[in-house]
Amino acid sequence: MVTLQFTGSDFDEMAMRVNKIMDQMMHRPFFRFRTCERWQPAINLYETNNAYHICIDLAGIDPDNTEIKIENNVLHIIGHRATPSPKSSAAGAVRIHVLEIDHGPFYRAINLPDNVNTDKINAKYRKGLLWIEIPKI
Repeated sequence: MVTLQFTGSDFDEMAMRVNKIMDQMMHRPFFRFRTCERWQPAINLYETNNAYHICIDLAGIDPDNTEIKIENNVLHIIGHRATPSPKSSAAGAVRIHVLEIDHGPFYRAINLPDNVNTDKINAKYRKGLLWIEIPKI
């Protein structure tokens, strides 16, 4: 079985999710900023007879600056996303109204089961998604 490992406190994670839901429900017109040092990209986890497949939402991230490593049977995905911003223009300064896209350093850890071949992991970045295939033994 694959289990997810959270960084930071579970309370902080829950508070961010509740705030996001409340913002959506109340259609708040103000911008919000993440106060976390690191954010966690969303993932999907699939299993086939031969492998586990992890899909990580990393839109706007340079895959060459993303680190994937395994230590003590834990898969670590580490990287950084720059703050998205419009190109400079002669029209003046940019005012931010909403800032919901996570940016800055990110980290995700996934505990792997014992039946995986960590020497044969394959990763590909396609259309903003990082796909990691971990073969079973």
